[in-house]
Amino acid sequence: MEKKAKMERVVRIASGLLLAFIFAGCTTTDTAKPPEPAAIPSASNVDVTPTRALVRDWSSRTLGIPSTPPWLQALVLGNTGPVKQDFGINSASRVKFSLAQNRNRESARVQAGLLFAAKTANELKQYVVTGAGSVLDDGQLDIVEEIATATKVTITGNSTVADFWQLVEIEDTATHQKTQEYLYYIVYSMDEATWKALVRKYTNDIIGQLPDRAVQTKVANAFADIDAAAARETAMTEAQFKAQIAAQEQKAKNDQQIALAQVNQQTAANNQAALTARAEIEANAGAQRAALRSGDPAQVAAASAASGDIDWISALSTAANVLF
Repeated sequence: MEKKAKMERVVRIASGLLLAFIFAGCTTTDTAKPPEPAAIPSASNVDVTPTRALVRDWSSRTLGIPSTPPWLQALVLGNTGPVKQDFGINSASRVKFSLAQNRNRESARVQAGLLFAAKTANELKQYVVTGAGSVLDDGQLDIVEEIATATKVTITGNSTVADFWQLVEIEDTATHQKTQEYLYYIVYSMDEATWKALVRKYTNDIIGQLPDRAVQTKVANAFADIDAAAARETAMTEAQFKAQIAAQEQKAKNDQQIALAQVNQQTAANNQAALTARAEIEANAGAQRAALRSGDPAQVAAASAASGDIDWISALSTAANVLF
């Protein structure tokens, strides 16, 4: 009975957190900018540890560059206009950025470069499931999402436009212990034709791995919708961005909890405990499918996050509370 109760608690916690953050994480409309130093909320609703963050140093500080340039704030929110204007980028080009967090600045720079492909792959996955999700049944959507998650992206034809770093001091308000981390941003641009070719190649790579010809046909026929989703650039409010990142971070953590629940249900000595675990896991899957089909970019982004994305999601979480 004790094992059964423990099992039920584990999977119920995972289920509840996933449902709460996918569907409730992005409804706030409060866009007021908090005073510095900004409070950093925990991405979890359990064991919240209050912290404060303050930018202590940053790129070109001695030249009068502000610690949070307006073009960087706009770019993180999805508005590429200011960075194109400030750096003379063709208005028709695609602008993307990568970000990493590390106690060593050079390590943060290297990691930001490495994470660019992973971040872009996650973005492309969102376009595929948004464009094709409405024509796939539950099992087909699960397969497409799984294959899309595993599909790697090789990016060519892009160029580095700018980079920017911030040295952030983070303080635990309970213990007053302080740590310092570098946030390193790298900004890239590519022409529209290169971006469209990347979307097409990524979609074709997924189609080629699908085991069912009928599903291959459905995804191929939905390419116009996938391409349209990839062509849209939608800027978020500060509150929407923070809520989306919190939901993504919790989803990535929940993936680890759900994986544990899956292992436990396979080895459970009590048949009822195994049935309970399977039911809760399926409930999580149902919530994720609904989010992927919602068409809402914030819900799709949260549902698309995976445990392997935690590094750049955590960096974005820190950035959200430094920039806004």
